[in-house]
Amino acid sequence: MNRAASAWSLLLLLAACVRAAMDECVDERGAPQRCMPEFVNAAFNVTVVATNTCGSPPEEYCVQTGATGVTKSCHICDARDSRDPRNRHSAVYLTDYNNQQDTTWWQSQTMLAGIQYPNSINLTLHLGKAFDITYVRLKFHTSRPESFVIYKRSSEGGPWVPYQYYSGSCQKTYQKLNRGFIRTGEDEQQALCTDDFSDISPLTGGNVAFSTLEGRPSAYNFDNSPVLQDWVTATDIRVTLNRLNTFGDEVFNDPKVLKSYYYAISDFAVGGRCKCNGHASECVRNGQGPLVCDCKHNTEGDDCNVCKPFFNDRPWRRATADNANECLPCDCNGKSSECYYDAELYRATGHGGHCRNCADNTDGANCERCLDNYYREHTSGRCLPCGCSSVGSESPQCDSRGVCVCKPGVGGEKCDRCQQGFHSLTEAGCRQCTCSPSGSTQECDVATGQCRCKDHVEGFSCDRCKLGYFNLDPRNPQGCTPCFCFQHSSVCDSAEGFSVHTVTSSFSTDDEQWTAQQRDSSPVPVQWSPSGQEVSLVSDDYFPIYFIAPGKFLGNQLLSYGQNLSLSFRVERRDARLSAEDLVLEGAGLRVAVPLIAQGNAYPNENMQTYVFRLHDSADYPWRPAISHSDFQKLLHNLTAVKIRGTYSEKNAGYLDNVALVTARRGPGVPARWVEQCTCPQGYQGQHCEQCTLGYRRARPDLGPFSACEPCNCNGHSDACNPDTGACDCKDNTAGLSCERCRDGFYGDATRGTSDDCQPCPCPAGATCGVVLKTQEVVCTNCPAGTTGKRCELCDDGFFGDPLGQSGPVRACRACKCSDNIDPNAVGNCDRETGECLKCIYNTAGFFCDRCKDAFYGNALASDPADKCKPCACSPLGTVGEETSCSQVTGQCPCLPNVAGRDCGACEPGFFDLRSGSGCKRCDCNPIGSTNGQCDIVTGQCECQPGVTGLHCQRCESNFFGFSSSGCKPCDCDPEGSQSSQCKEDGRCECRAGFVGARCDMCEENYFYNRSVPGCQQCPSCYSLVRDKVNQQRQKLHDLQTLIDNLGSGQDAVTDKAFEDRLKEAERAIVELLEEAQSSKDVDRGLLERLSSINNTLTTQWNRLQSVRNTVDDTGTQADRARSRVRDAESLIDRARQELEKAKDAVSKVDIKPPSGAGDPNNMTLLAEEARALADKHKTDADQIEKIARDANDTSTKAYNLLLKTLDGESKTSQEIDDLNRKYTEAKELAKNLEKQATKVQDEANEAGDTALKIFANLTSLPPVDTKALEDEAGKIKKEASDLDKLIDKTEKEYNDLRDDLKGKEQEVRKLLEKGKSEQQTADQLLARADAAKALAEEAAKKGQSTFREAETILEDLRDFDKRVNDNKTAAEDAMKKIPAINATIAAANSKTQQAEAALGNAAADAREAKRKAEEAEKIASNVQKGSAKTKQDAERAYEDTTRLDKQVDDMMDQLSGAEAELAKKKAEADSDMMMASMASDSAKEAEDNARKAKSAVKTVLSTIANLLEQLGNIDKVDLSKLNQIDESLKSAKGKMVDSELDRKLAELNDVARTQEDMITDYDRQIREIRADIANLNDIKNTLPEGCFNSPALEQP
Repeated sequence: MNRAASAWSLLLLLAACVRAAMDECVDERGAPQRCMPEFVNAAFNVTVVATNTCGSPPEEYCVQTGATGVTKSCHICDARDSRDPRNRHSAVYLTDYNNQQDTTWWQSQTMLAGIQYPNSINLTLHLGKAFDITYVRLKFHTSRPESFVIYKRSSEGGPWVPYQYYSGSCQKTYQKLNRGFIRTGEDEQQALCTDDFSDISPLTGGNVAFSTLEGRPSAYNFDNSPVLQDWVTATDIRVTLNRLNTFGDEVFNDPKVLKSYYYAISDFAVGGRCKCNGHASECVRNGQGPLVCDCKHNTEGDDCNVCKPFFNDRPWRRATADNANECLPCDCNGKSSECYYDAELYRATGHGGHCRNCADNTDGANCERCLDNYYREHTSGRCLPCGCSSVGSESPQCDSRGVCVCKPGVGGEKCDRCQQGFHSLTEAGCRQCTCSPSGSTQECDVATGQCRCKDHVEGFSCDRCKLGYFNLDPRNPQGCTPCFCFQHSSVCDSAEGFSVHTVTSSFSTDDEQWTAQQRDSSPVPVQWSPSGQEVSLVSDDYFPIYFIAPGKFLGNQLLSYGQNLSLSFRVERRDARLSAEDLVLEGAGLRVAVPLIAQGNAYPNENMQTYVFRLHDSADYPWRPAISHSDFQKLLHNLTAVKIRGTYSEKNAGYLDNVALVTARRGPGVPARWVEQCTCPQGYQGQHCEQCTLGYRRARPDLGPFSACEPCNCNGHSDACNPDTGACDCKDNTAGLSCERCRDGFYGDATRGTSDDCQPCPCPAGATCGVVLKTQEVVCTNCPAGTTGKRCELCDDGFFGDPLGQSGPVRACRACKCSDNIDPNAVGNCDRETGECLKCIYNTAGFFCDRCKDAFYGNALASDPADKCKPCACSPLGTVGEETSCSQVTGQCPCLPNVAGRDCGACEPGFFDLRSGSGCKRCDCNPIGSTNGQCDIVTGQCECQPGVTGLHCQRCESNFFGFSSSGCKPCDCDPEGSQSSQCKEDGRCECRAGFVGARCDMCEENYFYNRSVPGCQQCPSCYSLVRDKVNQQRQKLHDLQTLIDNLGSGQDAVTDKAFEDRLKEAERAIVELLEEAQSSKDVDRGLLERLSSINNTLTTQWNRLQSVRNTVDDTGTQADRARSRVRDAESLIDRARQELEKAKDAVSKVDIKPPSGAGDPNNMTLLAEEARALADKHKTDADQIEKIARDANDTSTKAYNLLLKTLDGESKTSQEIDDLNRKYTEAKELAKNLEKQATKVQDEANEAGDTALKIFANLTSLPPVDTKALEDEAGKIKKEASDLDKLIDKTEKEYNDLRDDLKGKEQEVRKLLEKGKSEQQTADQLLARADAAKALAEEAAKKGQSTFREAETILEDLRDFDKRVNDNKTAAEDAMKKIPAINATIAAANSKTQQAEAALGNAAADAREAKRKAEEAEKIASNVQKGSAKTKQDAERAYEDTTRLDKQVDDMMDQLSGAEAELAKKKAEADSDMMMASMASDSAKEAEDNARKAKSAVKTVLSTIANLLEQLGNIDKVDLSKLNQIDESLKSAKGKMVDSELDRKLAELNDVARTQEDMITDYDRQIREIRADIANLNDIKNTLPEGCFNSPALEQP
């Protein structure tokens, strides 16, 4: 009894501690941990089933006292006594509340009724679920039994297992060892037997406590002992009472004694926890159902004894103190919501979750791979069917790229076609094509094996050239080369005897005669580099420059057709701007070009690259413009130019090297099989049919070998003809290309083919004739020159004579000689018999038009009409007697005295007044005062020198002096110091008192100027010493002046030698004066400097005079030569004039009579001709004379110009030298007046002396005033120079700053320029590719047209659908009116649904299963939708279904009001259905994505959706009829899922839908699907092009 009490206390304490520590399934960090329900009395208030209970019928029992003879207290047990519950002792009292003060108990019948061994009583306690039993406690109301057993059952319906035996006779009763024990390693689930609780005492209140783990070795390692974990698990407890404890007095069968022995138990307690295996903290009632664990850790089951359906990644385990052993989710990569635990997989990988029913064609434990015969598409990650051909593939499985393993010869990703070069797909694979590698593309027809031939090849195996082609060549992309044959034959073959030859230019020694030119053909030099052995061109702008190939690349290059022209090229800078004409070929009037990057060539850069161009007309080699192969060959036959573009951008260079042209030539070597040998038709011969055979000729000789050959046709007058020109070798007096006419001098019809076809003409020799068709009269044609008429009997117009002697002797017709002074187009220019000229022109006259008319002059025989006769045009004012005629030779009019000019229209030089009518008067200009001796031709006013006046320039102007050849000089007298403005002849002014100087502008010696007092004031007497010294200097200067004056005052002519001596003497005097002046430098240093300046000036003047003298000498020599030639010319002219006058007189005296007859000219005519010849000779002599005179005049002019040039060279000297040059100009014009030149020299010397005197006079007045003034002036100049220097520095600084500022701008501009060039280069590159893009653009245009036609078809469908939508508008409006009530219902349903979330329980797994099935349903629905939308009938059926659904919605609205009371009972089901619907919506989105990719296949559905989109902006505008139409399509798809699990669940839902609860759930699901469809439709709308399918909104809010 004490042991039981201590054990009971220990168990209670243990249970309390455990509960306090494990009542939560997650720790404070949220990590899972072991959790257990609270420790409870599992038997409390649980009905116990007893196999025997007293009171039925009522019976008496007595209380055992244990004393003999003591009267026992007896009572009645009546189970039917409702008035006194104390008389009832049912099994209910075993588990009710145990109150010590008011004890209740269960009681069996007494021993009197037979209750004793071997009869037993069972008390069975059904716990309702499994518990972890800690103890079982029984409290007896009577004495404890002698033998009884406690059993347990681990599961309902399972076997009863003994827990514990209690007996005073263990061995006898239960065959168990009394008080046995379990050793370590023995079976710990064996029940033991003990006699501890088998004593008869106490007689009441005795306890029996059984601890399930007591005495079991693994009890202290319970978490790791599955045996004990199962040992403590029980769903039912049974107590079997086998034998009553007695005092032995029952043997007397005393009824009273027997009535005192019975079983009575007041309390039946079972201590333990609801068995949840550590995965739940409580057990709850499942509605009105049994008790279940509220499982956590992703477990489920009544005892949390299994993992949830998707949490099988590791085996289920009971939670322990160390590890919660929660169930982990399976990794199905989102492809499945089902899995199972795979023990073998777990052992192999550590993960046991094996997914099942993988979606999207996946398979594997984790849905990580595709199903067999499927592969994973890399971009979307979806598994797609391999689709391997069953015939052509080795197996239905493909690789990771979807490529199947093909049988031999089979190709394609799906092995569904033969490989290139194979055909006839069968189970054994494909057979190899027997195609010629030279003539085919190595492909053949997959069905027949017919090889796919190159363009110019034919045959089943493509092994022969087409007609008109030859040389089957594997390197030829077209297979064969077209026959050229000058287009005369289409049959040819490869010629023998030709070998490959290459025309090259490697530029190893020079430029090899390569040239260059611009686009306008202007030449450009080519640069040859000896180091690089290449040629180059440099451009200054963007205009291209081309290399021009030399002659070895030109000419007949026909044998290069189909071969390569290669070259190496590079540019200096990679900004090449390519064009469509980078390589140009010209010839035979044709021109083709190609870009540099065509035919697969690279873009040019700084590295030398090889460019290859095939000379071919194929479309693969885009020569532009495209020409036929015959034209291309024609071009190469006469190749005249090969141009290679050398520059591609501004300031860039191009380099060319290794140019090679592949051709052929006769001789040994590598055979050139592309050279043709033509089979010529009749009439042709030669390798290329370029010749006509004997008996044939060119039909068009101008075409050369391109002309057709035709048989010779010589009209029977020849047997052969020239094969090139076609000319027949004519006989029988015939001629012409075909002997089709008579030769000259014969007439007849040469085409008749007889030898007598042509007869001699009855015409003069050399004439031809013809037959008039109508009259058959023979008429001479092509008469001899000058004759005409039917028989050439008349002289032609412009001829004279008598060819047949009709008027006398025969005189041949001769051309009339009219000196080319007639109009050749005029008729009747001369008499046909005499030859007299009748229509002279050009102002000529005479028998032969050989002289000028009166009042005209010139050469009537000149060849140029402008040089013939011109009018005399004599001036009436200057002509004698106003004569109008002039010399017919010279045109000179008779002039009055002193009148000059051919027309006497001007006075001679030096004369004037032509208007007087009596000749001109002399000007009489003063030779010194005038400039050139000329005067005004009207007034006679001479042209005067500066300062000179008068009609004849004979005096100086007022206030001027020094009348000389250079003019007069101004006096320039000082107004203050001089008495008047007029000076003396020597230029000195008359000074007032105290003033001296030539201009009276200085004070006299010992006088000074005071500004405050007018005039000069006398100096103090101390200045006399200075005056004496100055007088000495003055005397010497006077001597110098005298010397200079004597230079021009001598009466004798001064020779150059004397003049030079005098100049030297003057120089010596000046030097002496200078030396003396230098000795006086202490007096005034300025005097020395000025004298030095004078010396330099005089030296310069002397040198210039020396130069002038030389010039004068040259001029004189030239003038003498000119005079001599002029005199010779005048002499010749005079002599010619005399001869002409004599001739004229002789002619005038001769009386020439005209000839009497029409015969030859008489003697006078001959004389006239002779005179005429003589006149021509004289004229020639006169021309020669005139030429000599002109040469003389030119020589004189040259001398004059030479002197002018000499004088002009001195124009920059002082004014005095300019005057001297002008005087020498006068000397040229008036060469005889040399003395005047000497006078000019004297004047210059005088001026130099005057200058020296002025300088000296100025020096005398310098000291007091001029020095300071000069210093001030110098300071001022210095300051100005300093300011100017500062200004320059400032300006320079500003310039430098501006330059620095501009450097940045310059860099920016350069960058912009470079960027512009780069962008220009990019544009050029794009432009170069424009040609390639053109073909793509044309193809795109065709596709665009096709698309446009499809769009028109779609538009028609849209219009038809829009019409149907309008028809359904009324029904949609009615449905929309019901939307508010529907929304209210949805809100209420959502509220109720939220309340049901707590009780969701195991619905998540069901929802995931539903999601998977819904995804499959949506896929099927999408396919059905695509198919149903194709026809109008399906749409109409959908509309009828929509109407039916609308009625169902109304019914559901009616049922909704009565469904709210029952909604709580169906929360779990509704929530599960809603989750399933949500997952179905997600699947619908995925189906929509698939539908979007299949857009082209469901155009009709898209157009239908587009018309609905405007009505689906929000839920208030939903067109339920159209949306339900789509929903019914989904339902139709679901109806096809007969064998799927979802069909079963949907069928169950349909059955429950008859009730109000399921109707609400179904309605809620439909609304959610509608919302998802709206979102999907909006997504589809966003993918549609704008403007194509949109239609006006059907509804307005």
